[in-house]
Amino acid sequence: MQNASPEGTNFFQEPAESSVLSLVSRIREQGNAFLAAALAERDIHDLLPAHGAVLHALFAENPMRMQDMAKRIGRKKNTVTGLINTLEARGYCRRERDSADGRGQRIFLTSKGESMRKAQEEISAQLLRQVWKGVDGEDRQACMRILAVLLRNLTDRDAGE
Repeated sequence: MQNASPEGTNFFQEPAESSVLSLVSRIREQGNAFLAAALAERDIHDLLPAHGAVLHALFAENPMRMQDMAKRIGRKKNTVTGLINTLEARGYCRRERDSADGRGQRIFLTSKGESMRKAQEEISAQLLRQVWKGVDGEDRQACMRILAVLLRNLTDRDAGE
């Protein structure tokens, strides 16, 4: 059987199980399902998996400027604004005008948000154990290195073509 080069394959003709984008999408979907189930097991029904990155960032740096949050979690500012709006409406954080920059905002954890720290740490550790089960350290590093290259290739698609 002849191997086609990656450059010569047609994304839309690849079987779903061999398409890297399909596989990454399915991994994300399963990761989100794992997180949603873990939250439900703890009787937490007002958070979504996407909120975890925001809370994790605030656990590391509280308060945080909105633009720094977007950079920290690798999401667009309008996406972060939506996540913050939801978290604020549900009492997990609050925002204030940034005194150093009147246009900017700083995000603060509330006591309800802070109360999620232990659950977030436990759920994150559980997820990572499940994800990397049966994968040795060398393969983990190779996987992460290759995925970083793929992301960079898609992020920098205009550079180096």
